[in-house]
Amino acid sequence: MVRGIDVDPTYLHFWARQNAYILNVIYPVSIGFCLILIGLAGLFVYTFRQQHFRLWRLGKEEDCSDRIPERLKTFLTVVFGHARFWKEGYPGTMHFLIFWGTLFVFLGKGIRLFSPLTGLTAPPQGVYLFASLISEVGGGVILLGVVMAVVRRFVVKPSRLDSKPDDHLKYLWVFVILLTGYLVKGYRLALTGGSLPTDSFSWAPISSVVSRFILILPSEPLNELLVWHRVLIHAIPAVIFFGYIVVSRSSLEHIYLSALNVFYRSLKPKGAVRPIPNFEEAETYGVSEIKEFTWKQLLDLEACTRCGRCQDNCPAHLSEKPLNPKKVIQDLRAHLLTKGGTIIPTNHQPESEPSPLVGGVISEDTLWSCTACLNCYEQCPVFISGFDKIIDMRRSSVLMESRFPGELKEVFRAMERKGNPWGVEKNLRADWVKDLGVKTLAENPEVDWLYFPGCFKGFDDRNKKVAVAVVKILQRTGVSFGVLGPEEGCCGDPARRTGNEYLYSMLVEKNLEAFERYKVKKILTTCPHCYNTLKNEYSQFGGNFEVIHQTEFLKTLLDQKKMTLRNGSSLTITYHDSCYLGRYNQIYEPQRHILKAIPGVTLKEMERSHERSFCCGGGGGRMWMEEHQGKRINEMRVDQALALEPNVIATACPYCLTMLEDGLKARNKDDSVKVYDIAELVERSMGDQPKNP
Repeated sequence: MVRGIDVDPTYLHFWARQNAYILNVIYPVSIGFCLILIGLAGLFVYTFRQQHFRLWRLGKEEDCSDRIPERLKTFLTVVFGHARFWKEGYPGTMHFLIFWGTLFVFLGKGIRLFSPLTGLTAPPQGVYLFASLISEVGGGVILLGVVMAVVRRFVVKPSRLDSKPDDHLKYLWVFVILLTGYLVKGYRLALTGGSLPTDSFSWAPISSVVSRFILILPSEPLNELLVWHRVLIHAIPAVIFFGYIVVSRSSLEHIYLSALNVFYRSLKPKGAVRPIPNFEEAETYGVSEIKEFTWKQLLDLEACTRCGRCQDNCPAHLSEKPLNPKKVIQDLRAHLLTKGGTIIPTNHQPESEPSPLVGGVISEDTLWSCTACLNCYEQCPVFISGFDKIIDMRRSSVLMESRFPGELKEVFRAMERKGNPWGVEKNLRADWVKDLGVKTLAENPEVDWLYFPGCFKGFDDRNKKVAVAVVKILQRTGVSFGVLGPEEGCCGDPARRTGNEYLYSMLVEKNLEAFERYKVKKILTTCPHCYNTLKNEYSQFGGNFEVIHQTEFLKTLLDQKKMTLRNGSSLTITYHDSCYLGRYNQIYEPQRHILKAIPGVTLKEMERSHERSFCCGGGGGRMWMEEHQGKRINEMRVDQALALEPNVIATACPYCLTMLEDGLKARNKDDSVKVYDIAELVERSMGDQPKNP
C-alpha cells in the first residue's frame, strides 16, 4: 500500500525497473520541456509588447485602474463563469466546455510535467492520479465542445460567422493534440497491462478504452517507444501550437485579449458618454484618426472575437442600413494593424501622414445609421461597444469639419437659439400646464420635486397628454412638485449623441444654472433620454441631485398604496422597452409591475424584450433624420408587436411613443391598436380618485 492506495505488485515491479530510466531519460525530458515553456513565456511577453502594447500606447489616456475588487468580481463571473455567454444557450455551452476543458487539461498536464521532478511518479501518488483524471476529462470536454463548434461553424453556418483559414486550422490542431495524447496514454496502459494502482478506468477512462486496441512492440527499456511517441507525436505538436498562439495574429489571441478587455471594462454608467477632456483648451475634438482613440478603445478593437452577436441585435443592421457593428470594429482593427506600425516614429522612419477614419475606413452613411441603442455593448460577451467609437467619430465630423446630415442643421440651430429641437419659443414651453394649477419654481421654489417633462412634453401635442396625465397623478397622490416652465431647456441628449459636444455643454450649463438657482435636489423625469442624461452625464459637469423616472416613481406610489387602480377594461398590452430605460439604466420591472397591477390587463411579451428589446429607431439623433436606406426600424418594431395581436402597445418614452404611432399609421393599424404611455394608462385606471391634500 502506498499512502492509502492499494498497488498491484506487478505495477510496483514495473516502476522498479523504470527508476533508472526515469533518472536518465524522463527527468532530462521534463527539464527540457520546462525550459521550453519558460522560453515560450518570454517570447509571449516580447510579442505581446511588440504586437499589442506598443499599438495601445498610440491611444490617449483612459483610467481603468479604479475599483479593483469590482473588476476582479466581473473578471471571475464573466471569464470563468461565462455570465454573458449564456444569453445564447448553444454557443454559451460550446464555449464553456472548451474553456473549462482547457483549464482541466492545463492543470493535469502541469502536474504531470513536474511530477518526475517532485517524485510523484515513482510510484504514482494520489495527486498524480487526480491529474491523470482531470486531464482525461478535460480533453473529452474539449472534444465535445470542438465538435459543437465545428457543427455550428461549418454545418449550421449562422450568417453572422465568417470563417477564416485559421478557424479550420485551430480545430484540426486541437483534435490532433488531444487524440495523440489519448494514444500515448493508451500505449502506456497497454504497456503495463493496465496495472494502475487502482482500476485504470477510474483514472484514465478514455485512454483505458484506447489501450485495448494498441499493439505492443518489444522494446528495451520497456517504455522507450512510449517516450519517443510522446515527444514526437504529442509534445512537439503541442509546443508548436503554443508557439503559434504566441507569435501569430490568429483568432486565438482572444484567449488573453478578451480577458484583459473584461477586466479593464468601463465601470462608469453604461448610458454615459465620455466627455471630451479639457474641452475649452483642446485643439481637436473627437476622433479623426486611429491614434485619437483611447488605449482602451484600441484594446476593444483587438479583443473582438467576431462572434457577431452585436450584428444579430443591431436595429440598423437588421433593417439593412450600412451599419454592421462587428464590421465597424473589424475595419477599425484592420486599420490599426496596418496603419498603427507606421504611425510610430522610429530612428529610420518618421511618423507617416494620418489616414482619415470617417469617409475612409468608416463611411459617412455607416456613421450616421447608429441609433445609439447600446445593444452591441449589451450583447457582447466581453464588453465591446461600437457606440462610443461612433460618437467620437461623429464629434470630429461635426465639430472639426462641420459635416453632418442636412436635417440636423436646423435642429442644432433650434437648440442653440430656442433651447429645444423643435425651434418653438421658450415662453411657450409651459403652456400645457397653465390650466392644471401647477406653479413654476420661480413662483414657489419650496417643493420636494422638480418635474422635468422634457422637450417632447413641452412642445409635441401628443406627448403633452402624457405630461398632463403625470401631473394629475402627482396632484391626486399629494406629491409636492413644481416645474421650471420657460426656464427649462433641452437636456442636451440629441446634441451629444449627434456629436455636437459644444452645443451640449451650452445646454447643460444653462440647465445647471437654473437648478442651482432654485437649489434643486430631486428631479422627476418623464423622458428616458432626459433621465439618462441628467442622472448619468450631468455629474460630469458638477450636477449633484437625485433623478428618478416616472415609472420608478409610480411603482413607489403603488407600493405605498398612495393610489388605487380600478376602472380597468379588458386590454391585451405588449410593452416596448425603451433603450434608455432598459439597456442604459437596467430599468425593466417597474413598468411591468405597474401594467400587471391595472385590472383587466393581459400583458404579452414580444420576442425581443428586456435587454434584447428592439429599438424604436429614434435614438442617437435619428428622430430628426430621415431613413433613406433599408427598412424603417419603427415599422419593423410595430410588426413585432402586432404579431401578438394587442389592443395597446405601452411604452414609457416620448421618442418611442412617436415612432410607434408612426409605424402603426404606416401599417394602417392606428385605428385598431393604440400606443399609450404607462402614465396615461395609470391615470385612466385611477378614475376619479380625489386629490390628496
